[in-house]
Amino acid sequence: MDHIRRWVARQFTTRVIVLMPVAIAINIVLGYTVQSGLKLPIYLDSIGTILVGVLGGPIPGLVTGALSNLIWQYAPGIGSGSQIGPFAITAAAIGLLAGFWGQLGIFRPRRGRALNVVAAVLAVVLIGTMALYTYGRAFSSPDQFASATFKDAQFFDQSRLFFLAVMLVFVGLVAWALVLRRDVGAVFAISAGLFTGIVAAIISAPIYAFFYGGLSGSGTDAIVAAFRAGGDSLYQSTLKQGLLSDPIDKMITTFVVFVIVGNLSRRFVARFPNGEKVLGPEAEPAAISPE
Repeated sequence: MDHIRRWVARQFTTRVIVLMPVAIAINIVLGYTVQSGLKLPIYLDSIGTILVGVLGGPIPGLVTGALSNLIWQYAPGIGSGSQIGPFAITAAAIGLLAGFWGQLGIFRPRRGRALNVVAAVLAVVLIGTMALYTYGRAFSSPDQFASATFKDAQFFDQSRLFFLAVMLVFVGLVAWALVLRRDVGAVFAISAGLFTGIVAAIISAPIYAFFYGGLSGSGTDAIVAAFRAGGDSLYQSTLKQGLLSDPIDKMITTFVVFVIVGNLSRRFVARFPNGEKVLGPEAEPAAISPE
């Protein structure tokens, strides 16, 4: 027990504790904008959670994820009409996994020369395929969009254009990281996001099905409706929706965190519990600038 307590205590340094409320705010602001404003079939509400997990460890990541959802729904003046609270379990699992990814060094830079172009092509093809499949399910028609998301059909084109813009930027940034920067670490980060998204979908499916009847009030409801129309059960529909939306969402999120961490001061990152593992053996001392 003493070993476990010391392991947990080491993760809650001053820097981690200061970062956690900032990360929670990032989660709520981005998540609310995407789900309530843009109605995209993705979430982008776990960037802060994954950032804390990668830098701090599994337990700070877990706490940040859970608190983000609970504060979002239940804090006075913030979560009016939100249905995100029960998904605190999913958010906690995302943060927990992010902490383990950080401890395993998944997010460290990996300079590649021979395989970077191949990795870039494979990553872009995978991302593009998943994005197109999600797009086809989420935006099959304005009427379905309106009935499933409870938004006027006039928002259909706006939501569709925003989704395409997000995916184009994402693919472009991945290509930049892999081809121009020759950093195949992006592939590891995206792979971690894919696995995290699958786990999140499996955990979220029964919550969608039994708490809300498959409807969460987000843009992903259109996908659930499409599967239901195809004859799937409620649980099957919500699981399939999650497997379409969560993996692409977490791939985007983990890549964003990879870019953020890679552009922070190396000295700043090194002072976090997972700092040395995030920087990796390829970190160049000369790149550390005095603060």
